[in-house]
Amino acid sequence: MVWPRRKIQLVASSAAPGIGGVRAVLKGIQLDFSEVEPTKEDLSQEFAGDWIELPFELNPNSGPDKFSPVTELVYWPEKHEHDYWREKALAQGIEQRSVQSLIHSLFEDELIIWVSEPTVLIQERPLLAHILNEAGFEPTVLWPTVDGRWQCERKQGLHWLLPESWLEGLMEKSSLGRETAWDEGKEKASWVVRENRIDFYRSQDGQKFAGHLPRWPKLSEEQTAAQNIAMCIDLGVSWFDISLALSSIWKNIRMADNLRWNINDFEWNAGACGEELSATSIEHMEDWWAR
Repeated sequence: MVWPRRKIQLVASSAAPGIGGVRAVLKGIQLDFSEVEPTKEDLSQEFAGDWIELPFELNPNSGPDKFSPVTELVYWPEKHEHDYWREKALAQGIEQRSVQSLIHSLFEDELIIWVSEPTVLIQERPLLAHILNEAGFEPTVLWPTVDGRWQCERKQGLHWLLPESWLEGLMEKSSLGRETAWDEGKEKASWVVRENRIDFYRSQDGQKFAGHLPRWPKLSEEQTAAQNIAMCIDLGVSWFDISLALSSIWKNIRMADNLRWNINDFEWNAGACGEELSATSIEHMEDWWAR
């Protein structure tokens, strides 16, 4: 006997908050599913008759079968219980679970990084995902696009990048995924916004200078962008990879990378061909070469 492949019947209102992200994740991991609105109407063809007696396609080259049966029902928790659909599923012997249970099972063994919002996009993808992907981490990322749609890009890396507000009001994000050593010591890196640049450090005390970037083009995104860049530093991304991934933003700006003089007399000139040093003595130059 050949058992049908896993297929989910998702019972949820199209207006349910977060449902777009659930759809995108299911599509991203290529988990077969179909949807119905939670209304008391006749069952769809998926539930017509005994599901185990429905024909299903055995030849993968002939395309998906119109009568492919569902193997489990997943319902979205709302004010009104989906008793109608759940009773039908129970009568057919179909496994059923809440969307919380499904999400927990999908992310049980995953390394999850929660992305700060509002999402900063670069080349139509989240900034954090862009930098990590350019550095070779290849994370899987879920994000809402500019037009409000949800997109999931599946990659082969270890990390999942999820927006902080995706499951708000549905479940605790801290309950998802597995704990890592990085979780215990995260947010070590820091930054200081100066008049014409942002300085990044590998520690909170500002002693381990990593590098600097020009001020972010959109000031409304600057705080979130700096936080994303600091997270990359915490994850072990080199400053060279970070600056290279962001180089297209400031194509016409040349910088003395990783060079910083801790005196007020020396002014950083973003567009100059050379830098004129101060006539006064240098009090301190950070030992960036010793890291």
